[in-house]
Amino acid sequence: MYRTTVIAALLVTLYAGTADAQGSLRCKGRFIDVGAGAAEVIALCGEPGQRIVSRVPVRAAVLTGFTRVAGYATTEQWVYDRGWGKFPAVLHLDEGKVRRIDYLPRRSRGN
Repeated sequence: MYRTTVIAALLVTLYAGTADAQGSLRCKGRFIDVGAGAAEVIALCGEPGQRIVSRVPVRAAVLTGFTRVAGYATTEQWVYDRGWGKFPAVLHLDEGKVRRIDYLPRRSRGN
């Protein structure tokens, strides 16, 4: 009984640790977390290897129950190749702030 409880606790701890790791990126020994500003990211991680800029419509509800385009927002995805054997990181920025950090499902092959 005690052994099963200890194993379950370790598995929960490991799972929670990996879940937290998905929301951050390590650069120069410091972590970039969701909410960080674009200037902070560039200061710690340098310029991204690739920038993908998108202009997406912002919709607003109208009295009839439908929606209409009220304007446009600019979003960016910054891709960082983190080196051989590591998953590339994709930072999703909106209004100059990191909103989400993902990792691509392929590893870098190196140069």
